[in-house]
Amino acid sequence: MSLNAETALRIADTPLLWTRLARAHVDGIAAGTAPSRALVVGPAGSGKSRVMRHLRRALTAQGTATSLARGESDIAAVPASTVLMIDDAHLLTPAQIAAVQSRTGDPAAAVVIATRPGPLPPTLQQIADTLERAQSAIVLGHISRSDVQVHLEERDRRMPRACVDDILALTGGMSWLVAESLSVHDSGECAGDGAHGAIGDALQDVIAHRLRALDPATRAVVEAVCTAPDDHSPSVAADDDLLGSAYAAGLLLRSGQPVPAVRAAVRATLPLDRVIALYATVAGDSAHEASVRQLLGGVRDPRVARVLQSHADAARQNDPVRARELYRSARDAGADAATVAIRQAQVEWSLGRIDAASAFLDGVAIAAEHPDHDRAADVGAAIWAARGLMPMSDAVYRSSVHRTAETSARAAIVALAVADRGALLSDAVAPPAQTMPSTLTVAMDLLTRGMRETLTGSAHEALHELVRAAEMYSASGSSDAIPELPAVIAAVAALNVGEPDVAHSVLDQAVHSGHGGAWASRRLLLWRAWVALQQERAHEVETALQAIVPESRSLDPREKLLLDALSVAIARRYHDSAALASAWRAARESLLRARFDVFSLLPLSEFVVAAARVGDVDRVRPHFTQACAQIERLGAPPLWSSHLHWAGIQQGILRARPSDLTPHARALVAAAPHNRLAAMMAQAGRVWTAVLAGSVDVEAIETAALGLGTVGLAWDGARLAGQGAARTEDRREISRLLACARQLHPRDEGRPTALEDTGPAPVSAQPRAHSDLSTRELEVAALVVQGKTYAEIGASIFISPRTAEHHIARIRRRLGATNRSDLIAKLRPVLEEAGSEERDESAAESSTSSAEPRRKRASA
Repeated sequence: MSLNAETALRIADTPLLWTRLARAHVDGIAAGTAPSRALVVGPAGSGKSRVMRHLRRALTAQGTATSLARGESDIAAVPASTVLMIDDAHLLTPAQIAAVQSRTGDPAAAVVIATRPGPLPPTLQQIADTLERAQSAIVLGHISRSDVQVHLEERDRRMPRACVDDILALTGGMSWLVAESLSVHDSGECAGDGAHGAIGDALQDVIAHRLRALDPATRAVVEAVCTAPDDHSPSVAADDDLLGSAYAAGLLLRSGQPVPAVRAAVRATLPLDRVIALYATVAGDSAHEASVRQLLGGVRDPRVARVLQSHADAARQNDPVRARELYRSARDAGADAATVAIRQAQVEWSLGRIDAASAFLDGVAIAAEHPDHDRAADVGAAIWAARGLMPMSDAVYRSSVHRTAETSARAAIVALAVADRGALLSDAVAPPAQTMPSTLTVAMDLLTRGMRETLTGSAHEALHELVRAAEMYSASGSSDAIPELPAVIAAVAALNVGEPDVAHSVLDQAVHSGHGGAWASRRLLLWRAWVALQQERAHEVETALQAIVPESRSLDPREKLLLDALSVAIARRYHDSAALASAWRAARESLLRARFDVFSLLPLSEFVVAAARVGDVDRVRPHFTQACAQIERLGAPPLWSSHLHWAGIQQGILRARPSDLTPHARALVAAAPHNRLAAMMAQAGRVWTAVLAGSVDVEAIETAALGLGTVGLAWDGARLAGQGAARTEDRREISRLLACARQLHPRDEGRPTALEDTGPAPVSAQPRAHSDLSTRELEVAALVVQGKTYAEIGASIFISPRTAEHHIARIRRRLGATNRSDLIAKLRPVLEEAGSEERDESAAESSTSSAEPRRKRASA
């Protein structure tokens, strides 16, 4: 016997590792109890060829003729009674497939074909379907414990059940991997896990060899699946045909999942260039990306560093937490330390971690010629601004030439903040962009033009540009560091021209659109609360304070200063002197560290007035003096100076120093032709001075007070009306002025003493008794319970529908009512209590009057 014949016989006699069901089908064909038409299907290594040889030997032994035809002419020449056996049918040419299809079209022709599972060519799939109609396919591939035990018994081998289970778990029951594992298993050394770990090591090279033999697309999908986290289906593996090809190659399960042995082998043998290429394909799938990144851990390679840094840059805006991890990995892989530190600082800024961002910048030396110097300057300047030290932001931008238009715009923000008129109006511009303008560049250009316009042009034109800049900045989705948010600049400008509604709209839209990113949210909420204060919506301010105060320790100095200013403002307007004193004490620490810039003049103005109320003017005098000097350096622009001068007037009134009013009054008069807010302030200032001198002109006071209300100074208008009421003895004039005060400041009770310079008397936020409502409010309440409209209420008690609306709004806030039904439900017990007290008082008066004649008769 020749050597080849001996080898073939030995292979044929070696027990097969196959399933009992496949064995039963093959035995049925060999015994003649099943049709000699069959399809053998299994992935690479599953034993298809050995099954075909086994079946041929069995048929030959039974006297059945068989033929292993290869060419299409051979196939056509095989008689119908002879069993045509074709192995690896998936490798046949189209002509050979056509010949096989012609033969399978004859139901009497015997045909047995072995092929890998799909995807198959359409014609070959038709052949497979035809054969399966005669007999179920003989499917190979997945091995169970009982299959292994039968195989071992046939080979006269014994193996502990635990070892079999470990091998099946390691291989997923894939027949070729089970066979390889059984061949290297040493029963004498498997007392522990070491021998089974050795099986996995032994399989690595075999699996890696098979992987390299695959076509690139199938190889990529196997690598992607094996590097994904457990129970994770990566998007790159969504192609069913590729998953089918990987299964046919014996490297994935039919479900598309890898077995532990294949997963471990791929992870251990994947070349670095393949890991880098794979990493690029899984961008956006954070879990898969992190899993692949583990394979790069500890590798220092410029290619790895570039890929990691590129992915971090892409994630920085939308997923800063992931970007932080990627930058750390890029640094570990050998990326430029300064570049990574700058971008890590950007990430920390976007997360609101100002000190962490500063630490990254402080930890590296950044040369002026560094490509990312503008990024570093932007982050550094924004950090100093958040710390309330805008002059240091200015120093950062003065230290180098700006290369980009965005950085030039940010430098312009700082120039305005520190009152550097020359720098803001400078003709120096960044080099022209070489690409189409982005939404961000358009936003920054509008912002720069708007800020310049506030100094040299129309206030309303400036506001128009700033509002558009805020909208474009929101649309850009930028969360990069910036010294001041465009929405805040636009809102402050709107307040400075007497347009609180515009300010509210800008900030409301900014909050809902995520303007500036996550780090900016609290600043926007604080400024929105400030605008609500200007609009007499105290409940919104208090709600905002209640939400932010618990986080006050984590606020940056700039936000903490704004929070303290809001607390002082709400106490001064709506609470008593004790509450104001308490809020002032809490704010003193912020004032000690504060450096006010042009964008923070509104909080400063509040501190100036409150300081006069609490008798602590010396604490704010240096800040006030510096702010006035800033305004002068800017050229005294009406848009930025009016509130500061108004605070000076209010301080003079509160301190009873008429001479202190003069310079501020003159400044407002000079600004009046250019700014509606300044015009209203100048008019009110003249009337207020006359009131303090004892001249009460009700028409003038009412006009001035209502005018202040239209520009966001309703509280000041109410105080003016209240002081006018306190300085006249005409009851009709007192009533009229107090009604005006109540209209402007609904929470105010309208008592002359409460509206004098000492500030408003405290009121209860949620009354539990009718005594918390005025007589007029009780009248309105009774009509509300009757279901009357604003117009009907006004006609009943001789007030305007608008005044009735104000009364009802005030009652609703005091009772904490959420809607009209809730209001009526809460009003009924209040009115019943009021009626009961009136009846008691009437009964007491009646008893007193009836007892008087008896006393007189007794006396007589």
